[in-house]
Amino acid sequence: NVIRISGEGSLEIVASHFKPASKIRKAKGYQIVHGLFLDMDSQPLDEVLCGVFKAPHSYTGDDTVEISCHGNPRIAARILSVLSGSARLARPGEFTLRAMHNHKLDLIQAEAVNDLISAPTSISGSAAFSQIRGVLSGSLKTILEAITQARLRCEMAIDFADQDLPQLDISALITDIAALLADVQRLCEDGQHGRYIRDGIRICLAGAPNSGKSSLFNSFLKQNRAIVTPHPGTTRDYLEETLSLKGYTLVLYDTAGLRDTVDEIEREGIDRSRELMREADLILHLIDVANTVPEAVSGPDDIPEDLAGNTITVVSKADVLTEDILELYISKSWIPASVVTPGGLDPLAEAILDRFAVAELQPERPLITNTRHLAALQNCAAGLEKAVLALESGMGFEFADF
Repeated sequence: NVIRISGEGSLEIVASHFKPASKIRKAKGYQIVHGLFLDMDSQPLDEVLCGVFKAPHSYTGDDTVEISCHGNPRIAARILSVLSGSARLARPGEFTLRAMHNHKLDLIQAEAVNDLISAPTSISGSAAFSQIRGVLSGSLKTILEAITQARLRCEMAIDFADQDLPQLDISALITDIAALLADVQRLCEDGQHGRYIRDGIRICLAGAPNSGKSSLFNSFLKQNRAIVTPHPGTTRDYLEETLSLKGYTLVLYDTAGLRDTVDEIEREGIDRSRELMREADLILHLIDVANTVPEAVSGPDDIPEDLAGNTITVVSKADVLTEDILELYISKSWIPASVVTPGGLDPLAEAILDRFAVAELQPERPLITNTRHLAALQNCAAGLEKAVLALESGMGFEFADF
């Protein structure tokens, strides 16, 4: 167990319960000392190692001591009890908050610390760690400096318009702002996919009753989470589960089969299914073609027209089809899937990742994964577009600058 204490006086608090205390008091920064931790009666409680970090060279920027004790939770609890006489328990995220206040981290890096702690997959963890290292912050700082320089050029042209000074090169200014806009737009485009790394990809399984939705749901999860029966209408309400697919988080929804029904409960489930279809990042529309001739299968009629572009049509139970018939469906860009055949879901998994995969994560490539950051950057891009339009239209520097 590791117990961390940080803030003014933290070294002296630990020293007062450490033997020999002089080791803590005389320790230089980045030093580990060995000794005994004493209880309130000055009796040895445990043999510990104390990592001493002196301000400003610590995570928080304040004096910090990290106490490594034996792994028994009772020992850690007793040490905390002793320390609580002179210090209080930190609130959630308070160490990182102090680090930000002491300019050890900026807001983007501080938020990324939480993202790293809660990262459900390796890819989301790598993206968060890249932001902690300052890759995104450095890129945004460069963009901000370039915007500031462009504004200063416009403001100088406004303030000294009546002076006998060389005219501002408008073409060069337009070129610079346009290049800056391209950088911001690239970050926005990556961010559209990058947010799926942090928040996950919401996928709704839709289709007629008994089209194989629950079987596909269970197969992705590798457990019998949904009830599967030959009777239509088994799934009345939606089921939600989270899984990892090659490092990406998928939030999978198994929904009620789409059909006309007089059953009020089933109809309510179908209404919820349609709501989920609109909220999802992707719809997998399952069609059971096992007992249907190819000419009778027209396509995803149950999917609203405005959601067609957000839909992948899946040929379920593809293992019962002949090669010729299967090729016919594949020629329509439908994806075959089988929960029986080994590797039967591989084409579907690849199709999902092709839709959302970001370019391979590179340690030095900035990536937006936070929806709030993406919205702010999109506002920035809109402002730069207006500035370029104002300059190209000859509307004046006032319109480009403000």
